[in-house]
Amino acid sequence: MSVRRELWIAHVQAWRSSGLTQVAYCQQHELSSKRLAYWIKRGNPNPAELPLTLVPVTLRHSPATVQLLLRHASGWSLALPSSVEPAWLAELLRGMV
Repeated sequence: MSVRRELWIAHVQAWRSSGLTQVAYCQQHELSSKRLAYWIKRGNPNPAELPLTLVPVTLRHSPATVQLLLRHASGWSLALPSSVEPAWLAELLRGMV
């Protein structure tokens, strides 16, 4: 591998572990952000050679947000949660007529 390629691959790896944006990393190291982007795209080793890592994920159960959608012929619409009290909805509709 050429010295130039090794240098840029080292910069790509350093950028990835830095937590910085590409532009911030390049400003800090006085590099061309376009050149870094090129090496990010072109200079990586074969993807099959990259190590795979597992990332822990926490799943949270969130209830489905079901809505009641009322549409009137005149064009207005009203979205309400499915938990709306029927008596309140009846009173609302009576007040609209």
